[in-house]
Formats: sequence, structure tokens, C-alpha cells
Amino acid sequence: MKSVTSSQSLLKLAVRSARRAGSYLKKRFHDDDREITGNYRHDVKLDVDRQTEELLISLISRKYPDHGFICEEIGRDLEKADNNWVIDPLDGSVNFSRNIPHFCTSIAFKQGERYLVGAVYDPMRDELFTAVRGHGAFLNGKPMKRRGVSSLEEAIVSGGFFKIESLEEGGRIFERIAHVVKKVRFFGSATLDLCYLACGRVNGYIQHAVNEWDIAAASLIAEEQGIPVEIVETGGKLNVFAADRTIYDALSECCS
Repeated sequence: MKSVTSSQSLLKLAVRSARRAGSYLKKRFHDDDREITGNYRHDVKLDVDRQTEELLISLISRKYPDHGFICEEIGRDLEKADNNWVIDPLDGSVNFSRNIPHFCTSIAFKQGERYLVGAVYDPMRDELFTAVRGHGAFLNGKPMKRRGVSSLEEAIVSGGFFKIESLEEGGRIFERIAHVVKKVRFFGSATLDLCYLACGRVNGYIQHAVNEWDIAAASLIAEEQGIPVEIVETGGKLNVFAADRTIYDALSECCS
């Protein structure tokens, strides 16, 4: 599993699976028969989430029947001691439910505690973000080229805090940084936020109370692009902070 060849093989499977899921999601996006299976204070669950996850598990299991899965819908029920696929079948479910075309599928392969491969696919823009540990990050098969910023005044920062666990702290942080950065943006997909940071569309990312499957693939993609990513576990949830190196310390200080 540790060779470049095997990692590339894992990536190819992740890409094929993500594209299959994306094709299914794009088709269902225009359907009128989508079912809301869970409606929460700050989130929704759709039948599409579960069906897409089942598709992905089926596709990957055919190739690697001995691998485990950590996924949004089934949680850790299929997790193995080693060699796990970390999957968010539909990141941006609320967007999807309201016909906002900003969502994606996220697939990462984790050996032990290290992510080796990540693939994120946005079917509405046909954008595929990928990374293999130690071999850089790519957008639609081409190395990402990004330009950072030199000051907070130039920075666009994305993130979110619209969950019960993060409302108070997140609101405090974003109220503070809104006074010093150029813009704050809430797009509604943690995965795509980190990918946008990786390719330079935004310059910072702050999110509290997310799950592993929300940021597994995207955190590897960002790190392979040279972005420092800090992930802290608190109460079973993850707090994430990442930014251009040139503003990392200043933004961190602003948030503290």
C-alpha cells in the first residue's frame, strides 16, 4: 500500500467512484422526487445521501473487499483496524435540497492514521480535486497553481458555524475577523471550502464541529498544496483552521 504505484491505483478507484457518484447526484439534483429523511435545526438528511453512499461502498468493495469504511451515513460501523475509506457522499446537503448547485462528493483512503489519497468531485462544475501524499495536489489533472496574499486586508476567509455545537464560538470568531479581512464567505460545503483554499480562491478556512468525512480528502489536498492545516478534536467533533502561510499567524491571533 505504501508504494507510489499502489497509491496511484487507489487514486484511480477514488476518482472513478467519485465521478460515478457525481453523475448520479447531478441527475438527482434535477429530480422532483427527492425525499428528506431527516430535518434538523441546522441540517437535513436526504435519501440521495444514503443512496450515493451505498453506491460508493459497493464500487470500492468490489475492488477491495477487505477494506473498511468511515462514512457520513453509516458512521464507523464498517471501520477496520487499518485500510479505511473515509467518505462523504454528498457534502452540501442543505444546498442540494434547495437546488443550490454547490456540493460535492469526497473520498479519502486512510492507512492507519494517515490519509494517502484524496479525491473531491464537484459535478456541477466538473471540477476534480485530487492528491496523493507526497506527490502534490491537482485540479482536473493539472498541478494547482495558486497565489496567496500578503496581509489580512487582502484575504478572503471561508468557513461556517451554523451548527448547535459551534454557533457561539464560531459567531464570535467570524465577527472578529470580519473587521480585518477583505471578505468572509459561507459557501455551505466544508470540503469545497478547503479545496478552494488549496487552489487559491480563498486564503483562509475556519470551521468548528465538523466530522472526519467532511474534511478527510480536502485536508490532504490542502496539505499537499503547502497549506498548513490544524485539526483539533473537541467532544468528538473536529475544529479546523487553515490559511496561506503568509497570513497564518496573523489570522490565528485574530481568532484567539
